[in-house]
Amino acid sequence: MAGDSVSFEKFVESAYKGIPERTSTIEEKEKAIRAKKKILNHPDCPKESKAKLMQEISTIRGEISTMKSEARNQAMNSSIFPPRDNLG
Repeated sequence: MAGDSVSFEKFVESAYKGIPERTSTIEEKEKAIRAKKKILNHPDCPKESKAKLMQEISTIRGEISTMKSEARNQAMNSSIFPPRDNLG
């Protein structure tokens, strides 16, 4: 059993390889979600870790949604036309 936990730890390390501890872009966040899902689906993933991983995935999805919404709003606000309240 001890060998199983060591191999699972190595699996987790390899899943997170190349992903920063704190993600700041949508691409990094999507990579983190894929890594967490991969770990979640591993047969040796402890049950107590699964709930935490699912919560982290949910949080990251919310962050991505917020980032996309902010990007859309910024794109709409950077129109070539002046704001409507400055019609003058």
